[in-house]
Amino acid sequence: MNVVLICLDTYRADCVAAAGRNPVIKTPNLDRLVREGVLFDNAFGEGQPTIQFRRALCTGMRAFPFTGDYDTIGCWPPNAGWHKIAPEQPTLAETLLAGGYATGLCADTYHMFKPTMNFTRGIASWDFIRGQESDNYRTGPLSALDLSKYTKKGVVEPHYIHIQYLLNVAGRQGEMDYLPAKVFTSAIRYVNDNKENRPFFLWVDCFDPHEPFDPPAEYANMYDPDWDEGWEPIHGVHDEADEKLRRRVKALYYGSCTFVDKQIGRLLGALEGAKLLEETLLLVCSDHGLELWDHGALHKNVNKCKYRPNNEILALMRFPGKKHAGKRIKGFIQNQDFFPTLLKLLGVAHQPVDGTDFMPLVEGKTKSVHDHVVTGWSGGGSGIYACVRTLKWNYSCNPYVDEAKRDEMLFDLGADPGETKNVAAKNLKVVADCRRRLEEFLGEKLPATRRDVIHTYDAPVKIWTKNASWAKL
Repeated sequence: MNVVLICLDTYRADCVAAAGRNPVIKTPNLDRLVREGVLFDNAFGEGQPTIQFRRALCTGMRAFPFTGDYDTIGCWPPNAGWHKIAPEQPTLAETLLAGGYATGLCADTYHMFKPTMNFTRGIASWDFIRGQESDNYRTGPLSALDLSKYTKKGVVEPHYIHIQYLLNVAGRQGEMDYLPAKVFTSAIRYVNDNKENRPFFLWVDCFDPHEPFDPPAEYANMYDPDWDEGWEPIHGVHDEADEKLRRRVKALYYGSCTFVDKQIGRLLGALEGAKLLEETLLLVCSDHGLELWDHGALHKNVNKCKYRPNNEILALMRFPGKKHAGKRIKGFIQNQDFFPTLLKLLGVAHQPVDGTDFMPLVEGKTKSVHDHVVTGWSGGGSGIYACVRTLKWNYSCNPYVDEAKRDEMLFDLGADPGETKNVAAKNLKVVADCRRRLEEFLGEKLPATRRDVIHTYDAPVKIWTKNASWAKL
């Protein structure tokens, strides 16, 4: 059995039409996978955001609590846990390679390829598609950039990430030049190259719909056909932006989701064309979501990471022969669980890991493999929040500071699924129980001790353009 793992960055779990939680999103190919596969309704990241999630995904070992002093020179941003895979932790690709699989990686998630990172361990063939966000891919004449198409004074000011991204994507001619299309074109090539090299493992890591929200215009216009401002807020806008600007940013994000969905459809078509779909296990996941003003903010501010839109992940599996088609799983799973689940399905042995095989959930043999989940979110510096989530409650705090600054919050998910009312003061016993669970997880009483070392390093574009005059651009 082949395996295709698709990891999407910043893809909200509710942005799949067939999930029934977003009345406007258009995702026909993910909808097909929901019909033909298994959708997990309570999947959450264990350590987030980007690199932390992927380490647990490909090793089965938790990233949170964030620990260690690793060489991170050349890596940015300076977030806790933002470092390489530990050398003593075998990766999914290494394990499968040793088990006789041809292994491949097609990705534009540039953080995975920064100096000192080693996410290509065990990959027999990998393709890094350059150009996302502040990937230090291209320089160029700054005078050639027209920032007026993407910025507006008082709404979106020029930023070094804007500069690097616009340099990277200069010269695009059509839809197939957009980065998600390039990633999935590479994945299709891998499938065609490996028709005779079965079984194979293909990891497709697509950075979209992460900001900048920059799909071809027609995809955004599906959701906001009346935009006529002459510029696109692809890097977002201030949280206090008016409703018209918010609507356009949401349209750009939703358009990015729909554009990514189209690329997934292209890959499904390639697998069908090669007569490989029914001997291939497909897993689609995301590393986290983002706030679209659900709680008054845009993006992934660490103080908003306690809420479901950020730390919930998309998790969807399609089995060969459409086995288990149409199932919706209510029990909790997390990203460290994918490693042991996949390897047991494939009959490949591995060393003990933190993750738990969740196939008993899929097969209906149990209703739960976790009675609660713990998520840690790193926002750089002291900005680390942890959540303890049950089906009834969501508790969050910063576990590394004194009680007065801990910001303990509790949400009653039955009465308040949108997590808008902090009821901690009225449920002290529940708060104490959740705090106890977190302390047991961390192995110490709160405030816990930070056991990580963060090395600060700036994005190269921030350094080389520091003397540039943005007013001239």
